[in-house]
Amino acid sequence: MIRFAQPLWFALVILILARIVLAVRDRRSHTGSFKFSSFSLVSPKTSFRARFVWLPFALQILALALLTIALARPQRVTRSANNDRYGIDIVIALDSSGSMAAEDFRPRNRFVVAKELIGEFVERRVDDRIGIVTFGSRAITRVPITFDREIARLILDRSEIGENGNGTAIGHAVATAVNRLRGSRSRSRVIILVTDGVNNAGSIDPLVAASLATKFGIKIYTVGVGSEGPVPLPVRRQNPFTGEIETVYQHIRGEIDEQTLSGIAKSTGGEYFRATDAHTMSQVLERIDALEKSRLTAPRNDVVDELYTWPAAAGMALLAFALLTGETFLQKVIA
Repeated sequence: MIRFAQPLWFALVILILARIVLAVRDRRSHTGSFKFSSFSLVSPKTSFRARFVWLPFALQILALALLTIALARPQRVTRSANNDRYGIDIVIALDSSGSMAAEDFRPRNRFVVAKELIGEFVERRVDDRIGIVTFGSRAITRVPITFDREIARLILDRSEIGENGNGTAIGHAVATAVNRLRGSRSRSRVIILVTDGVNNAGSIDPLVAASLATKFGIKIYTVGVGSEGPVPLPVRRQNPFTGEIETVYQHIRGEIDEQTLSGIAKSTGGEYFRATDAHTMSQVLERIDALEKSRLTAPRNDVVDELYTWPAAAGMALLAFALLTGETFLQKVIA
């Protein structure tokens, strides 16, 4: 598409037309005439210079027209063929507290399996914007909502257990995710909260945070991670005899606050799921993957190329040529 950035310069066309009219009128007023009784008295031949006496003036007019186009700044605009996407805005809040190291999702722990399955979930949501929040004693936004699934997966893969403290601030995590979504223009906004514990850190009550989500029309799906009964948890400690750091296993019993997680989901129109192993967690994410989709407009990608240099260069060249011819072999013609 061609457009002009400063079209008001085309008003100069009026001055160019006025210059043409004045030149024509001036030439007619200076044209001589005489009466004769026979055409035989008039020689049909005219000189070379007489034939092209109008050339310098015509070149000047054409040069002024080109310079006017250059001043109007012609531009070529290339736009992406399709700027509309269909999807939802999703923020995934992943628990990174120490208990997520429990190895009941063998041969790996809960956190590693959760990251892997969430990464696969992100890859499937090709038309959605994704955000990542990790939380322990505090909640941190790792990835603001974005279409860039590759960077979201990369940062998710680099997250580690204990990087946000060993507590479980569920309320803070929900509030952080809500803050990321409250400015979204998508009609469908979703938080997926993945945790294996109870709210024992932070100053925000989980149900209060859920009420904020309800206020902004945000739906929350909660996923309780962990099997029932005692589970092995690796603990690194120093051997008192050798002084070496070694890993030993302690068995802990999962304490998922299913009542609170269910209340968060229900109050926002979402749903609570329990994932006791890698297979059931995969099924949970596949079910959430079937969420409704709504229209979302992606940012336009316009490429603008300036074209004024071509008419400017041509106009200057023609103007110089017109002045040169007017001062040399077409300098004067006597009718």
